[in-house]
This record gives sequence, C-alpha cells and structure tokens, in this order.
Amino acid sequence: MRVTCPFSSPAYLGGLAHLGEVEVHPVRSVAVLKRPIPGTAHHDGVGPWPYRWISAPEDVEALCEGFRNLVTLTVVTQPGWRPPKTSGRDVRLLKQHFVFDPSLPTPELSRRSRNRLRKAEHIGDFEVVTDPAGRLAIAEMYERLKARRNLLGGFFDLPRHHFTTIAALPNAVFFRVTHPEGIGAMACGIVIDDFLQVLHMVTTESGLTWNASYLLMKGLQDEARASGLRLLTGGMPASGSDGLRRFKVRWANAFLPVHLLCIVNDPATYVALSGARRQQTRFFPAYRDAT
Repeated sequence: MRVTCPFSSPAYLGGLAHLGEVEVHPVRSVAVLKRPIPGTAHHDGVGPWPYRWISAPEDVEALCEGFRNLVTLTVVTQPGWRPPKTSGRDVRLLKQHFVFDPSLPTPELSRRSRNRLRKAEHIGDFEVVTDPAGRLAIAEMYERLKARRNLLGGFFDLPRHHFTTIAALPNAVFFRVTHPEGIGAMACGIVIDDFLQVLHMVTTESGLTWNASYLLMKGLQDEARASGLRLLTGGMPASGSDGLRRFKVRWANAFLPVHLLCIVNDPATYVALSGARRQQTRFFPAYRDAT
C-alpha cells in the first residue's frame, strides 16, 4: 500500500517553525513555510525539508494557485522526480541524493573500512527502536551535535519538537547502535513507497572513537535489503566536507536527482526586489542571494 508523504502536512511543518510560519493551502491538505522578506512588507515561502512529493502536474499548480500571497516559493522535490519537458516552470537540478539499492551489487568497502566495521561489530549492536523514550534519545544527541558543529542559529538548528513530530509520523523508523557504555549512534527516517528515507544520523562523541557510524550504516543496509526498500541517505549539504562525501559514497551504489522548483507568484514584485541580481546569480530567489 502506498504511504502518503507527510512532509507537506501542517503537523510535520510545525516542527520546522524556526524556518517560517506554517501557511496552509485554502483547499488542499498541503502547507508551506511562510517567511518575511527582510526590509519589506512582503513574504515568500519554502517547501518542506527535506522535500515536497510531486505525484502529478496538479501538485505543482497547487503551489502556484494556493499561495498567491507569497512573492516566490522555493520547493525541493523528491529524489527521482523529473519535470515534464512541457511544464513551462523554472525547475533546476539541485543535487544528487545518495542511494543504496538492494537490487544492485553491494558497494565493496576498502580494507580500512572493513577493519573499522569489523571492530565496531565486535563491540556494538544494531537495533530497531520502537519505544517512545528510546526514540527521542536522538533529540538529546542532536542538541549536543548542534553545539559541536556550530549549527546554532542556522538552518539545521532543529528544535526537539522536530524529532517528536517525526516520531509521531506513520511509518517512522528509528535505529540505534549501542555498546556497553551507551549509545554510539542513532538514525531516524520514514518509509515512503519503496524508499527508506533517512532524515537524521547522529553519532555521539563516544561513538566517534569506535566507528559506530559504520555499524549504523551496515545495519541500515541490512534493513533496506530485508524490506526490499531503497535506502536514501540524502545529498551533500553546501557546507559538507570531503570526509562526509567519502563516507556517503562508501555506502551508496546509486544516485537519484533532486530538483528545485523556482516559482514566482508575483513577477512585478520579484523584479523590483531582485534588481540586477536576477542577471548576476543563479541563486533563487535572487533577492536572498547574500553573495
């Protein structure tokens, strides 16, 4: 049975309130995040993180017709969606998402990676987490990660409510890797269609010392294989390190394209706000380009 993607629901977006105010479509059960445009009386909108699921052209049109009060809408679409050639919309390739497809050969790890995984397997255990308190341990771990990686005040300064929202979603899944001294790493995500979409992976400072993330990724691959699901671990963030890229590549055997819908609902205001930057940048919306 097909599971409806929950990311555009008001309940899920309520966990991303640090990015904007939830704005609900007047007719359809879909929402976006409304944010003020600095120095003006206008607002624009962004779709949900990590993406908006597009099933038909009407889904794109709903974003235009239902949010005319917003100057622009910036919407990331689900991995694998490709815009129709005749859509007439500004749709840009944003990034590639890393995928482990269990129907394809499993990536071969290097000798160094195999040794790290073997050592982690010797002292750690991978398990599915179903109890509510156990699931929300990831929220506390993320708080420490934010401080460690200087994420405070930015896009990924995610509140605890974001994780309680994920835990309440149908088909939400949580995983952890433990050893005798506690949790080494956790992941959470959701099953949608044939995707096991990982939303967050968090490793503790202790887990970093014994490569808990290797055991976590191996466990996620095993879960995907047992369930016949494609494991999606996201794309590379703009500030992602070479180390992160190598880690993601190590566990992937496929990629899926992710596109960006660039919707202008108020062309005159968009031109006035953007000025010459419309010709000088590929960033959308141009008036938010800080470079």
